[in-house]
Amino acid sequence: MLNVDYDAAPAVADFYDSTLVYLERKDVDFYVEAARAARGPVLELGCGTGRILLPTARAGVEITGLDSSANMLARCREKLAAEPAPLQRDLQRRVTLVIGSLADFDLGRTFNLITMPFRPFQHLLTVEQQLSCLAAVKRNLARGGRLIFDVFQVQPAAVHDPSWMVEKEDGPITRLADGRIVRRTVRVAAFHRAQQINDVEFCWYITHPDGRREQVHWRVALRYFYRFELEHLLVRAGLRVAALYGNFERAPFGEDSPEMIFVAEKDSQ
Repeated sequence: MLNVDYDAAPAVADFYDSTLVYLERKDVDFYVEAARAARGPVLELGCGTGRILLPTARAGVEITGLDSSANMLARCREKLAAEPAPLQRDLQRRVTLVIGSLADFDLGRTFNLITMPFRPFQHLLTVEQQLSCLAAVKRNLARGGRLIFDVFQVQPAAVHDPSWMVEKEDGPITRLADGRIVRRTVRVAAFHRAQQINDVEFCWYITHPDGRREQVHWRVALRYFYRFELEHLLVRAGLRVAALYGNFERAPFGEDSPEMIFVAEKDSQ
């Protein structure tokens, strides 16, 4: 089993913002609205290239982004620098980027809202790491503050069926602005059912403008969770479950829900 290292394959950061499955994900408005409602500083854990952080800052919210990947944060800074000049100055005042570990952080201040969009919690493979993360969240939450995060709801076949180990297309072929053509595939490389972990392998097939071909492979371990397991973890960390949604339209969680979106609160006392 593998701990996550987004910098092990530069292609992860290079192609992240052109990956259709990320571009079409329906979570941006959900998290931006939650940040506006928080009426105070926001901390985004696993902010990556700023897919949600930048729209949040554009909405007038002060936000700090924490990520363990230097490559992803570098991309985020490049995108900040590319904003039009008047807006760029405002964003620079609102945005703070920090490199750090999701499993153990202390920023020396508190936030009204802490978010973990698009499943970074699933990179924490052990209960010790998960509880350490939630303890850090509680430490950095203001009284009455909220934690919002999402994980996928497990498809039963995805944890044992050998057909999931077959390489599959992960979106359409993409032509980048620099002329490179990129095709991405995904497969489960190994099942670890006793640990509730899948090793997932992504592969980028790259054709350069001069015709040269390249392959980049990256494997990452993903911990999958079940509803009551997460509820128990949150309670153990001293956080109260306030809501659970099944999608980003806030539908009730049910058997066919693709997501588990938890809203948890820190006691105001």
